[in-house]
Amino acid sequence: MITAIEIAGEATYPAAGERLTDLKKVNYLFGHNGCGKTTISRAVNDAASRAGFKVIWANGRTLETLVYNRDFAEHNFGEQMPGIFTLGEESTQAAADIARLSQEIEAIDRQLAGLRVQLQGDDGNSGRQGELAAARTALEHACWKSQQDHKDKFEAAFTGHRGGRVAFCDKVLQEAAVEGVDLKTLEELIAHAETVFQSAAPVETSIPAISFDRLTGLDGAAILARQVVGRDDVVVAELIRRLGNSDWVKQGVGYLDVASGRCPFCQQPTPPDLTRDLNEFFDEQYLRDVEAIAGLKRDYTAAVDTICARIDAMLSAPSRFIDASVLEEHYTALKTVLALNQSRIDAKQREPSNVVNLEPTSTQSAAISAMITAANEAAEGYNKTIRDLGNAKRRLIAEVWRFVVEERRTDLDTFTTATSGIQRTITGLQASITNKAALRTEKDRERRQIEESITSVRPTVDTINSILASFGFLNFKLEVAGERSDMYRIVRLDGTDAARTLSEGERSFITFLYFYHRLAGSLSSNNTTAERIVVFDDPVSSLDADVLFIVSALIRRVISDTSDDRGNIKQVFVLTHNIYFHKEVSYDRRRPLTGVRAFETFWVVRKRDNVSSLHRYEQNPVKTSYELLWEDVRNPNRASLTIQNTMRRIVENYLIVLGGLKQDEIVAKFDGRDSQICASLFSWINDGSHSAHDDIYVAIDENAVEGYLRVFEQVFEKTGQGAHYRMMMRVDDVNDDEAPAEHATAAALMEQPAR
Repeated sequence: MITAIEIAGEATYPAAGERLTDLKKVNYLFGHNGCGKTTISRAVNDAASRAGFKVIWANGRTLETLVYNRDFAEHNFGEQMPGIFTLGEESTQAAADIARLSQEIEAIDRQLAGLRVQLQGDDGNSGRQGELAAARTALEHACWKSQQDHKDKFEAAFTGHRGGRVAFCDKVLQEAAVEGVDLKTLEELIAHAETVFQSAAPVETSIPAISFDRLTGLDGAAILARQVVGRDDVVVAELIRRLGNSDWVKQGVGYLDVASGRCPFCQQPTPPDLTRDLNEFFDEQYLRDVEAIAGLKRDYTAAVDTICARIDAMLSAPSRFIDASVLEEHYTALKTVLALNQSRIDAKQREPSNVVNLEPTSTQSAAISAMITAANEAAEGYNKTIRDLGNAKRRLIAEVWRFVVEERRTDLDTFTTATSGIQRTITGLQASITNKAALRTEKDRERRQIEESITSVRPTVDTINSILASFGFLNFKLEVAGERSDMYRIVRLDGTDAARTLSEGERSFITFLYFYHRLAGSLSSNNTTAERIVVFDDPVSSLDADVLFIVSALIRRVISDTSDDRGNIKQVFVLTHNIYFHKEVSYDRRRPLTGVRAFETFWVVRKRDNVSSLHRYEQNPVKTSYELLWEDVRNPNRASLTIQNTMRRIVENYLIVLGGLKQDEIVAKFDGRDSQICASLFSWINDGSHSAHDDIYVAIDENAVEGYLRVFEQVFEKTGQGAHYRMMMRVDDVNDDEAPAEHATAAALMEQPAR
């Protein structure tokens, strides 16, 4: 199940990102067209498609996602649609076996999730592994204190391990296992260091010899001197031999294979036995020789890489007894020969019939080997001179590390005690996870085998056609198509294609039915019972009321099954701008009046100043369009450019349409500037929702907005509807006996469908 979704810098979402968090089994998202809902559905569909998408899964376990949005309709609606395999009803025992295996797999998944939580924690960074990491971090800080305390006195001893806490701690743990080193006091070590570290010269390390034998052996490989050609007793052999183009023919066989029986050059049908003759021409001996050439190339490349890596290492840290410039000259000459030989081997691989000779590398390799031998001899003489001092230095370094180990003995013992049990637990958990995963794989394989034996695309066709007929869609239907009868196509009753002539509503309905049946099936003959995440993104566009009702009912069924843990749908997202549809699919008589069910969340997607934002609500925020208008007025972050239109719609619906008041009557209740503002408001009512304003006539600033809001309140007060204003603005509690006519009017508006 998805626990969180983050979108940052995509479409109209801010670069800082917006998050849907603590997601449940059922998640409702409401927002007007263009506010950013489809971007959310795309993030669920393919989080890897955009850098700004991030989807967090519970326990790190990813499930299959099925997303219904306009992308789905565009990709799947066409002259043919992939068939949906579902389980046949006649296979009672097989279906029971699949159900049993599915339950067993779900049980294993729960066990795996529990084991992973123990091992890694809910966030992937805690659990037993987190405890082990915390103990190691504590030890690293403790060991690093010794480095900080003694680095000035024992800099030479710490050389190679001062890069960070991790490396230093690793060295302390390594030295803790060393035995036989005397323990000295700090004063003794400091005194000894003043002599040894100040006077000692480093011992020169000998340079390991570089073997060129493998390279020399490959130079004379017999396959290079052999002309690799095909058999001469095949029908096409004489022509190939006369043309001398066996290499060209071998390359062309691959094009012939994909040309569907036609010559890839002249497009004429090829003789039926041509492919067989060509394959016989290039017989097993030919293929073995070609493989031998490929093997030679691999071996030669590996030998070259090994030798070059060794020489590069020598040049990056040259010995004091090697002239790096001379070595560089020999190395450059060697690489030139090696590159030439590799190009000849490549040519041999491209045209096996050619005879190839490789250039010898003995001159360059002998020169380099001689330099290494001479350097090692010089280093050995140097080391003899300082060997005794070097031994003293090594002993002192070992004693310094022994001192550090004993200084940190308590920390080391604490670490060992704390982590030994943790490590055993981690090992056991990892073994259990491996075993459980293997068992799950076996159960899933068994389930897939049963599914393949009993699935079919026919039941989906029959069900969808039945639904179409029951709602009056009688002039088209689905039928099975494709060479293997695994596709669908939309046809008229006379069998002609209907995909291109359907109305937008018909397209939307049949596409939704196709998606709905996809939830319980699969595009292959197995995987019909895979656990899935489902997203419905505005599925009711272009649908009339009757079809909208059946779509809502079908989605409610999915929501009900998901919330009650029935079937293979584990999580549902419903995104819409249609208030009526939202109320239909989200209705739950068991939901508290001021809260939500434990398995659901409610969100509103808003876009202000072309920036999308996500807002969570602790109860269903979508009531009616009239209530949403008042919510916009109540919002302190209201958009100045559109607030007048919001007030227009409230006054127009409540006072003029339902209240029966006249514009002039209301304006007459005001005096002075307020009368002008009220008249301006009503002028905006008559014009503002249909045309753009010029700032000469309407100044859209905070002062103007405050003036409109003040007069807007007075309109209700002066018309005797102040109680309704206070109720909708939630200023204070309204006495039910204060204005019964107002509440009757408000109740009528609350029942209005979305406009």
